[in-house]
Amino acid sequence: MRRERMDIDALHERGRQRIETLVAELAIDGEVAETAAAIFTRTYTEETQQGRSVDAVAAAAIHVACKIERVPVTAATIAEVAEIEESHLLRRSKWVQSAIDQPIDAFDPAPFIDEYCDALKLSDDTRTLAHNVVTVGIDQGIASGKSPAGFAAAAVYYAAMLQDEQCTQDDVHEVSGVSKITIRNRYQEQAEVVGDVT
Repeated sequence: MRRERMDIDALHERGRQRIETLVAELAIDGEVAETAAAIFTRTYTEETQQGRSVDAVAAAAIHVACKIERVPVTAATIAEVAEIEESHLLRRSKWVQSAIDQPIDAFDPAPFIDEYCDALKLSDDTRTLAHNVVTVGIDQGIASGKSPAGFAAAAVYYAAMLQDEQCTQDDVHEVSGVSKITIRNRYQEQAEVVGDVT
């Protein structure tokens, strides 16, 4: 069991590195990389990895992330840079979109909050508070242009801290794929406008 866990962690790291490489080659916004990494970590699991290559799912995660972040990059461009067939990319993108079950035309951190709280086994109070942090952040205008995955990860960390739950930035990074730098930056922005919303 430990061996399987180490294997999937290694695959997640390889996927994140591939995403960073492709995003750099595509010269697109760093928020796409954060969202794509979160999507990859969420969808590429011990149960789903069979028959699906890291590279193809990483490229598909970027394609979906571009839609979520409203970054105009075509499937053909991503497929060319990733060196995979466009038809294969589109099939994998459809699977990824179905797996995350999130509308691609809306900024919606909520599914990510629930996913991270479940993985971290956080309390319902912390989950509710994280949703409240996101709601206030959106209302205050600090979510504009931000990755929903990164915004959610920061809100979960911030809410857990307010609730005195044992949850570090490392813990949130491990389950979300969002970098610790992004978690720290977003949570500090949230803290400035949200304050203690308990």
